[in-house]
Amino acid sequence: MDLKENINQILLIFIFLIVAVSYNLIYLFQYMSYGGYLLPYDFNTYLYLILAVLMVAGSFIPLVIYLFYGREPEIDYNAMYEYDLPTDDPPAIVNAICGNSGYKKIGIPDIDGFNATIMDLIDRNYLILKDVQFDGDDLSSHGSVFLEINTDKDVSSLWEFERVILDFLIEYEQDGIISMDLISESMSYIESAEFFRETYEKWAYEVKQTLINDGNLKKAFLRKGDKYIKIFGILGLAVALIAQVFIRVNPLAAVYYMGVSSIILGASSAISIVMPEKIAGRWTEYGREYYAHWDSFKTYVEDFSLIKEYPPNSVNLWNRYLVYATALGVAHGVKKAMEFSLPKDILRENDIYMFQYDNTPTSVLTNAINSALEPD
Repeated sequence: MDLKENINQILLIFIFLIVAVSYNLIYLFQYMSYGGYLLPYDFNTYLYLILAVLMVAGSFIPLVIYLFYGREPEIDYNAMYEYDLPTDDPPAIVNAICGNSGYKKIGIPDIDGFNATIMDLIDRNYLILKDVQFDGDDLSSHGSVFLEINTDKDVSSLWEFERVILDFLIEYEQDGIISMDLISESMSYIESAEFFRETYEKWAYEVKQTLINDGNLKKAFLRKGDKYIKIFGILGLAVALIAQVFIRVNPLAAVYYMGVSSIILGASSAISIVMPEKIAGRWTEYGREYYAHWDSFKTYVEDFSLIKEYPPNSVNLWNRYLVYATALGVAHGVKKAMEFSLPKDILRENDIYMFQYDNTPTSVLTNAINSALEPD
């Protein structure tokens, strides 16, 4: 039985519950309109049963919201692998839309996007890796990683979120050199951690604003369904809590059914509140194609055997793949394939690879961000 048949069956059950409640309400009003008289005990019992059915029926509202606002459009794309970069968007933009975290909001970048932006600046020669020393041929024996800002490059053409990162790195510049170890050590001080938090949040804000200003976020993803399902979750949870309080002060046996129904409604509401926005919201046709292309590229670069069989045809292309694999949270496969395909002397001269190697500098930034963003 496919998804469409399951949805149709659930809709039939939902309609049946609504009809059942409506029938009982009509019966109640007819009984009273013809001079019938219900004792308070009977009336309350009847009312609680109706409320119980309504709460169970209300638990299916998220499904209705999904059917109206969350179902994805059909697209004419079914490739399993994408061997070339699908677009020329900056890695931070790709990360914001197609990032690795399932619970990440569409349009909000994460730490992978931050690291990928620094790597992209290195790859485009706005940052230069300096003074990396080795012990023989062992690449893992390199010492501290240092960066230098290339003053010959015109930063006015950079995106605002890229300039935010350069401004941050300049704060740690000593004699023109930026030590990644110094950044890591400084995070133990409250002032530095707070500065880093502000930098990261400003960077994320600028990435999101770039998407909004260009119209790409609205063009790619519609949040209306997610908004409605979150509103339902809050209201439904409030109703369920009120019902739980009410049944504790009422002696009628019928209250038991309302209690069970409120638990069902509360569970449905709680799930709705924490549900990832990709479920109730939906991609537009443009957005789904964009995501599908990058997801196929991600599948390619995280498959070591595949990228080893169909490798990029130049070192520069390897670097681009490593930058965007970092943005997508799957850099390990590309690094491993580079180590298999390229000689060590080329790798040690490759700034992008050395910055990413063994996650040393990126781990510094990741740990610094995680520490800086921890609640006080």
